[in-house]
Order: sequence, then C-alpha cells, then structure tokens
Amino acid sequence: MRPAVLLLLLAPVLLLGACGNHDNGAGVFSADPLLGCYATHARKPAEFRIEQQQGQYFVSFNRDEQWQRDPTALQVSSRADIARYFKDDADQIDKALVRPNGGFGIFHFNPGATLKGKDKNSDYMALVLIGAGPVFKVRCG
Repeated sequence: MRPAVLLLLLAPVLLLGACGNHDNGAGVFSADPLLGCYATHARKPAEFRIEQQQGQYFVSFNRDEQWQRDPTALQVSSRADIARYFKDDADQIDKALVRPNGGFGIFHFNPGATLKGKDKNSDYMALVLIGAGPVFKVRCG
C-alpha cells in the first residue's frame, strides 16, 4: 500500500485519539469546563478535582497524596448566586459550582473576561475558606 493512502486511512483514527480531555482524570472527553483537576499554580500537582457522579458534582482534595472527597454535592449556581460573589462582574462568569453551606466554589470565566484578580493564563478562579484566587487546570496524574 502506498504511504499516502495509508496516511489517509490512519488520519481519522489519529485525530480521534487526540481529541480526548486528558485533564479529567479518566481521559474521557467532557464538554463540561469544570470537570478536572486544579492547582494554585500551573506547574504544581493537582490540589483538588471536580468530578461528576450520577448528575451531581463533587470536589475532592489531595491531602498527603490521597484524594479525599467532600461528601456534600456542589450546586450549579444561578446568575443571582454568581452575582453574590461577583457583584459587578457576574456576566463574565460562564459557570460556577459552590458548596451549599459555603467554604468552596469554582468559577469558569467567559472568553475575554477581565475581572480583577483573574490570571491572564487561567480561565478559572476558586473560593476556599482561606480566600479566593486564580487556579489552573492541570493533569490529574
């Protein structure tokens, strides 16, 4: 078989293999921008991860190389809920998940968002008990 024909036959297989989302731990493609692992710096190992199970979102924290899942399901925030956290900038938030009793939230920005405190290299921000700041999507590995 000619190399050009072989390449044409293999191209779709190679392209499909490259389309997976390798940041969500399972290596399965997800259109949900919040699923996956995060760290406070792009080069740090994963500090927490967002997973979905039976339609509910959960956060797990990496403590001493062990993932510990918070048993409380996170809630998808409404526009009004987002406005509580970002009063003047709620329209810049695409999607948010928060713990109903407080203490944790993760926010995904719309393209071109310019919020104060947003890192130019990240489209995410997290809120935890000790404060808020940018987080980076990293490999769950």
